[in-house]
Amino acid sequence: MKKTLLLGTMLAGIAGLFTSCEDDRDSNPTLMQPKELALNVPAYVNQTVNLENSSALQLSWSQPQYTADNAPVNATYEIQASLSNTYNVSVAEASADESGETVADYVAMPNTFQTCRGEILTSDLNLGLIKIAKWTADAVPAEVPVYVRVVGFIQEGTKRLYSVVSNVIELKVTPYYVELKDAAPIIWYLLGNNIGDGAWDTSNAKIGVSTMPMFMIPGYTYDKATGEGDIQYVNYFDTDGFKINPSNLSDWDHGFMGNGACQAIYRDGGGDNGNIWVEPAGYYKVVVNTKNLTCTITPLEITPTVYESICITGSFCNWEDRPMTSANKAGENHVWAYELTVPEGTVEEVKFKIPGSWDTNWGFGTANGEVNVCGKGTKNGNNIGVAEGTWIIMFNDITGEFSIIAKQI
Repeated sequence: MKKTLLLGTMLAGIAGLFTSCEDDRDSNPTLMQPKELALNVPAYVNQTVNLENSSALQLSWSQPQYTADNAPVNATYEIQASLSNTYNVSVAEASADESGETVADYVAMPNTFQTCRGEILTSDLNLGLIKIAKWTADAVPAEVPVYVRVVGFIQEGTKRLYSVVSNVIELKVTPYYVELKDAAPIIWYLLGNNIGDGAWDTSNAKIGVSTMPMFMIPGYTYDKATGEGDIQYVNYFDTDGFKINPSNLSDWDHGFMGNGACQAIYRDGGGDNGNIWVEPAGYYKVVVNTKNLTCTITPLEITPTVYESICITGSFCNWEDRPMTSANKAGENHVWAYELTVPEGTVEEVKFKIPGSWDTNWGFGTANGEVNVCGKGTKNGNNIGVAEGTWIIMFNDITGEFSIIAKQI
């Protein structure tokens, strides 16, 4: 059983520094360049951490002095890890170099924090170390030193201002082999009065019910290291309000909100300006760039066929029709969702169709059972392969496009 490694007892004088950055309500304090960020030494520093049998490493640090009176500010903190105690090129920067000549010497953990404590998921750390060292299956060392530090900064759009770097702590870890894969595209989610069941429920259990994933774009090249890029959603919209939340669905402070009809602005921890809406009701394409944090809403002059319902069918149900969930609570709809769990070691085959007939159906791929996570289905196309796991399967009957998205558990 995996266990979380907890912090040991820290110096009592440091405890008062664990101030939540969310508590900053001062009126425009004057920022200054901080001189120090103290990363506390955890009790497990003298242990060898087995990354495969652990779940997370807890860390804490002091609040940097960003103002003269040390008022709390809305700072962001990133945890970085290195095998060489050098921090010149990140894994993300090296992956962006298509020539392959850039060599990474550190990895930034994917989660950032707005308080003076956080954790490293051991699976993220292990994957990052493999990307740095490029170990093969038979060459993973039994134990390696890992050097960890924290970087604090003030986020302003894509800029990092007033950066300050902590001291470095050395950990001993036992890594394990995993096959390197490109990062999955980052998915954002729509929720609103007429989205799904209209409940605005951000729990993972209600993905595909209350919140509707946006679609990956077939043929689009996503960032291999981060999964960032464009995602889209095409459907009929009424004039009810909605929002677009990031993959961390409960993070209301960092999604898209309203800024006038057919406008959406990114909320970077600031106040809530309200819901997004369209005017007039009709067909729209919504595109979010998950790297630049931009959103466009474009009206479409189209008159697609309107289906009362769409079904999914396949080997998982002996090719019987299974109704998909409408992405719109009421009125016209063209986006459909279905949750499917595929047992370990198997591949299921699926297609999309109208109820009770094969006259209108969509498939994809060069052969039956070929696994694809997105594509543009065609009439009478091949059966789509779905690998093991629990998935939210999205289908658009206007474009024929589908996205098969790993469900957050």
